[in-house]
Amino acid sequence: MVSIKIQISDNEGSAAWDFPMKDSELADKLKSIGSGNKVPSSGIIWPKGLGMLRELAVSMDELNFLAKSLERLNDSEYSQFMAAASLEKSPDLERLINLSFNVSRYTVIRDVSDWTGTGKRHLLNIQGSLSKAELETIDFTQVGRDLLSSGRGIPTEYGLLFENEEVPFQQVYDGTVFPLMDREDAIAVVHMHYMEKTEYLYLPEEDISIEKALKRLEAPCRSDCTMEIELLSYEDEIWLDILQQVFDQAGLEDANTLAGVLSRKDLDAHSLLYIADYAETLEADEIRKLADHFHDFIIMDGAETCADVGEYITQHEPGYQIGEYIEDFVDFNKLGKYIVDERDGKFMGSCFICMKDNCDLEQIMWDAPEGIEFGGM
Repeated sequence: MVSIKIQISDNEGSAAWDFPMKDSELADKLKSIGSGNKVPSSGIIWPKGLGMLRELAVSMDELNFLAKSLERLNDSEYSQFMAAASLEKSPDLERLINLSFNVSRYTVIRDVSDWTGTGKRHLLNIQGSLSKAELETIDFTQVGRDLLSSGRGIPTEYGLLFENEEVPFQQVYDGTVFPLMDREDAIAVVHMHYMEKTEYLYLPEEDISIEKALKRLEAPCRSDCTMEIELLSYEDEIWLDILQQVFDQAGLEDANTLAGVLSRKDLDAHSLLYIADYAETLEADEIRKLADHFHDFIIMDGAETCADVGEYITQHEPGYQIGEYIEDFVDFNKLGKYIVDERDGKFMGSCFICMKDNCDLEQIMWDAPEGIEFGGM
C-alpha cells in the first residue's frame, strides 16, 4: 500500500517515489541521484494534505517512517490525522510523526446532523472503547449535541475538527529514535537499548535497517546494546518458542535469519517443522537451507507403516505407478522398506518423511558453492 507519494527532481529529470519502501530500496534510490538522506521534494503527489512539505529538504528515513505509521491507521484515524495536520502552522516531519501517534486527541465529524453517531464516535475516540453498560446508559445524542454546540469545531476539508484537550498529547518521537508501532508484517519485535534510548527491530529486518537503528541509538556496535525479543503472532506457535530459543542462545542475527524463513509465503510452516525435526536441527542457518530445499522432501501424512509408504509411492511417483489390475500382486510392505532404507526415511509420529529420489540431506546441509543445486531443486 502506498501511503505517501512524492516528486523528486534532479539533473536527470524527475521521478515519483512511493513510500513506505524497504530501506535497501531507499538507499538505492538515494544513491541513484547522488544524495544523502535529506532531499527536497519538488512536489507532494499524495496525499495532497501533506503539501506543506513541498520544497522542504526532509529526512527520507523520517518520511518513510511516517508512511509506515499512516499505514496502520484506519479510515477514521486517517481523517483525524489529516485534519489535524492541515491546521499546523509550520509542520515538520517530527511533528507529523507525533501527530500520527496522537489521533485520539482529535475528533472529526463529517455528518453534523447525526447527533447520536457523533456522540458515540467522540467518546470511543477519547476512551478507546465503551463497556456494555456504557453503551446502554450513555445518552449519545446529548453528548453529540453538546459537542457540536460547543463552538470548538474547526472546519477542514476532512470534516469538523475538535481538539480533545482532555487527551494529553504524547511526544513519542524526539527526532532521534523512532517509537514503537504495530507492524502486521512482523513476526517479532526486538527492543534494542543503548544508554537511555530504545530502537525497535521488526523481524525479519534488513541488515541496513539494523545498522540505521544502531546509528540512531548512537551505539558503536550491536554488542554494546542490550536486547529482548517480543514475540507477536504466527500460524504455528511452536515456531515462536523456537524463535525465542534461537534468540536467547544465538542472538539477533540468527533470530532474524529464522524470522526471514518463517515470513516466506511459499512454505508450509507446519511441514517445515516436521522437516526440521527430521533433520534434528534448530539452528537458524540450517533451517534456512532446509527451507530452500523444501520441495526435496516427501511428507506422508498418516503413514505409520512400511506398507503405507509403499502404497503412497505407487500413487504419487511416476516411476513407481502401477495399474489397478496388478495392485493385488504388489508387496507394498517390501517396497516401503526399500524406500525407508534408500531415502533415509523416518516415521515421525503421525507421518513419514523421506528424501525425494536423487536428493540427499547431507548435500543440502553442506555449504555448496554458488550455482550448485541438488535433486528436486
